[in-house]
Amino acid sequence: MTDIDTHSWHARGRRAMTWLYITSCSVVLSACDTADTPPGDSTEVHAEAEGKAPDHVELDTTQIRQGGIVVEPAPSIASSTLPVTGAIGYDANRVSHVGSRTSGRVIMLRVDLGTRVKGGQVLAILESPEVGQIRAEEAEAQELVKIAGENFAREQRLAAQGISSRKELLDAEAELRRQQARLRSAESRLSVLGAGHGSDGQFAVTAPFDGVVVARDASLGEMTTPQDTLFTVADLSRVWIELDIFERDLQRVREKQRVVVRTTAFPNRTFEGRIAYVGPVLDPTRRTVRARVDVPNRDGSLRPGMFADAAIQVGTDGNTTVVLPVDAVQDMEGQKVVFVPGTKPGQFVPQPVEVGDAVDDGRVMVRSGLAAGAPVVVRGAFVLRSELAKGEIGEHGH
Repeated sequence: MTDIDTHSWHARGRRAMTWLYITSCSVVLSACDTADTPPGDSTEVHAEAEGKAPDHVELDTTQIRQGGIVVEPAPSIASSTLPVTGAIGYDANRVSHVGSRTSGRVIMLRVDLGTRVKGGQVLAILESPEVGQIRAEEAEAQELVKIAGENFAREQRLAAQGISSRKELLDAEAELRRQQARLRSAESRLSVLGAGHGSDGQFAVTAPFDGVVVARDASLGEMTTPQDTLFTVADLSRVWIELDIFERDLQRVREKQRVVVRTTAFPNRTFEGRIAYVGPVLDPTRRTVRARVDVPNRDGSLRPGMFADAAIQVGTDGNTTVVLPVDAVQDMEGQKVVFVPGTKPGQFVPQPVEVGDAVDDGRVMVRSGLAAGAPVVVRGAFVLRSELAKGEIGEHGH
């Protein structure tokens, strides 16, 4: 064999070995890939066809229990409502226009507009000639009571020794009672004027209860009269919403009906209350009657003067709307979905729905996509959404 033939033979041998090595590796990798893929798994998220997103989740009994997944018939509420408009105002039982009960001059201001105050907190210090005169009478009466008390005590000692007559003792006692009455009169007059404490002609104007200073009309140095309002203090933890009920709708409205209120300032939020009062008089110009709703306002979002749109729950007319806990509705790629049981035990399928307004107790209306009474996951929907997301990641990774 020549050197050329020998070289050619070795080259063909190397190519054959290389092909065999590549073929063997391909077989091994294929076998490894097959071994890594389990024949079945109870938590597997399935896809109907290659390249499609998974369309359901399957869990076993243990996983359902651990995930806190609860399936119940979809609850509903009566959806017969009456749309009305109104305005937000103060709770008349929780607002006070604070002023002075006598003429005086403002010599000190202790609060500003928007200040939160406690009941009895000083708002301003005033000075009044009338208060000064009564205080002088009070001081004089206090001294006369002291003198009359000492004289009465002396007459009691003398009467006990037989030196003083009973008439003199009674006269001393009567004088003491007169001076005590004068003192009580001066104290009462100061109390009526709201000037029970202070010195000379000065006295304090105080807050009647806990609230917020929503108006301040007092100015330093100005003269005031009992007709002037110096401050307006309001407790805004509750507000009144005055609704306009048209004459044609009066027969459908009554006290204690539930009302859902919306405002322009908070379009994605609802406030709830119940009708507390329906007015007895019809406005002859607008042909409406005022109805009042008491609404909690703990965070102060509702401000007097706002306009409101309201829906009064006027009763049932055969129409119902499904309501679910907020957590039962999940967001999948911009689409609101709920999870309903599939065709097999432990199988759950996402179902698109249209969501409406929020209602009480952390619930939300479902306007379409789910029938009242249909089985639906009311707790644990987030767990199912997470399992579905795992399946989507797996599909995208292939």
